[in-house]
Amino acid sequence: MRLWQNSLPLRLAVITGTVFITVLFTALIASYVTTDYLLKSGVDSALTSLARSTAAGWPNKDRSQDLLVGKGEEHRSYIQVIDRQGRLVYTSNQEVLPMEGDLLQQAFHGEEIFTDAVGHNGHFAASSLPEWVRPFWPEKGGVRIIYFPLSEGKDGDYVIQVGLPVTENAKILFNLRKILLAMSLGAVIVVVAISAYLVWSTFKPLRKIIAVAKEIDGSTLTSRIEVPVRDVTLNHLVEVLNAMLKRLETAFVTQTRFVNDAAHDLRTPLSALRSELEITLRQQRSEKEYIQALKGCLTEAEYMGSLTDNLLALARFDSGLRMEIEQKISLGPLLQRVNCELGELAEQNQISVIMNLEKDLRIDCDQLAIERLLRNLLHNGIRYTPAGGLIELLIRDRSDLGGRGGVEITIRDTGIGISSQDLPYIFERFYRSDGARRRDGGGSGLGLSICQSIVKNHGGAIDIQSERGRGTSVTIWLPYSF
Repeated sequence: MRLWQNSLPLRLAVITGTVFITVLFTALIASYVTTDYLLKSGVDSALTSLARSTAAGWPNKDRSQDLLVGKGEEHRSYIQVIDRQGRLVYTSNQEVLPMEGDLLQQAFHGEEIFTDAVGHNGHFAASSLPEWVRPFWPEKGGVRIIYFPLSEGKDGDYVIQVGLPVTENAKILFNLRKILLAMSLGAVIVVVAISAYLVWSTFKPLRKIIAVAKEIDGSTLTSRIEVPVRDVTLNHLVEVLNAMLKRLETAFVTQTRFVNDAAHDLRTPLSALRSELEITLRQQRSEKEYIQALKGCLTEAEYMGSLTDNLLALARFDSGLRMEIEQKISLGPLLQRVNCELGELAEQNQISVIMNLEKDLRIDCDQLAIERLLRNLLHNGIRYTPAGGLIELLIRDRSDLGGRGGVEITIRDTGIGISSQDLPYIFERFYRSDGARRRDGGGSGLGLSICQSIVKNHGGAIDIQSERGRGTSVTIWLPYSF
């Protein structure tokens, strides 16, 4: 049972072989039954003709006669006439045909009845076989009998019984049974062999695919399954596996780079902090110098704290943990609050911020995550927009391509923009353009990655259009509910 449950090739071979054998046996049985039916039909036609000819000449017959249907004693026909009282009034042979009361009564009512009798050593007995076995009844000495009504006669109503030996038919069917049995045994062997071969050859490419897949590990993710397969389904399987390997390779490379970049970004402030402390402790310092050193250490600690928070946020978003969704959060007050938080930074950089809310739009969302999203984007706009620049925030009611209702948030600035070379990579973690690589001018390179994760976790979409020296436009679409 365990082998049957765990082996798909075995199940396929058994099922395929069973179907083939069932169809074959059905065809052989059908051919046997058809042959038997045709032989019986021929005998029944001969019996009907003999019965009618006997009935036509019956009033003129005053002696027994033999009606031969072939050469030889075994081919003689048997004729006898029975009256309504069940008495045998005429017989053409010393051997008496069996008389069944029910069949006689049906014949007396005008029906033509055919039946079979089995004989041994010339003595007949009515067949006791059930109807469903009758197609296989013929034996040596068997006789096919017709009960034929004879309505008119000198002495009243009669029934004519005419019997014909079916010895030759029995021999034909016996030989046919032997042939079909031999064919069945041979066919079973052939079908089993063919089923096993077909299943084995069908799964051969799959075994090759498994062997190649086993050799792929973390150090060989660049490998691909190159197995020539003609089957469309297996080809699709190979394509899916190769696509999966490509995604795994991309994820592995991204994860490796993420860890390396995180380690590098953490090592840099730690080295700076350690150097600052070591230099400060080498000799006696003035109070002002100590304060300046502590401020430097605080700056590095704040940077590491921000980096750690961002890494934890990404880990939370990547883990698939359900966000704290609140119903019908108003975006207007939320955007106003973020603007107030960053208002002082915008004034210091002499940047004007204009807000344009179409109406009070509400969505189901994680309020803290959406605040973080807007804060990151607005902070980037302020950071990379020169003095005298402009940042515009727009919130409008929009539907996506599928017709779902949602909110479109657009943040446009007149800043330095992003070059076309950097634009495809801006959502990658720790990626920073050349203009943002200095820590005093740029962050850790995780802000846009966090923004993208927040939008995706809300079932939305984010798009950035930018040109170097001509500003940047960030468009976010968030559904009302998901």
